[in-house]
Amino acid sequence: MRPAVRIHWISSRFEMLAQRRLPIVLLVLLAAACTGPERLTAKATPCTSKEVQIQSSEFSRNGSTTAWCAECKGKVYQCASNVERTRAQCHVAGENDICK
Repeated sequence: MRPAVRIHWISSRFEMLAQRRLPIVLLVLLAAACTGPERLTAKATPCTSKEVQIQSSEFSRNGSTTAWCAECKGKVYQCASNVERTRAQCHVAGENDICK
């Protein structure tokens, strides 16, 4: 095989593999991005993501995406996540917390 033909063959083979894997890569990235505050709250509390309602608060008004207030099962929770939004911690909001 001549060098020019070989490079073209390798290039076209790489493109074909990239086209096949692109949808999988996009799906994985999309799934990672879908971890919203409802899901994170559900993981950190005894609530399901359908029971969680995110409240308007100082956090949301200031544009925070890593801290929020959520309500479920009659309780208000103050939650915070890491920057990657892979995990969160929530506690029942007290009188002196931003969440009321």
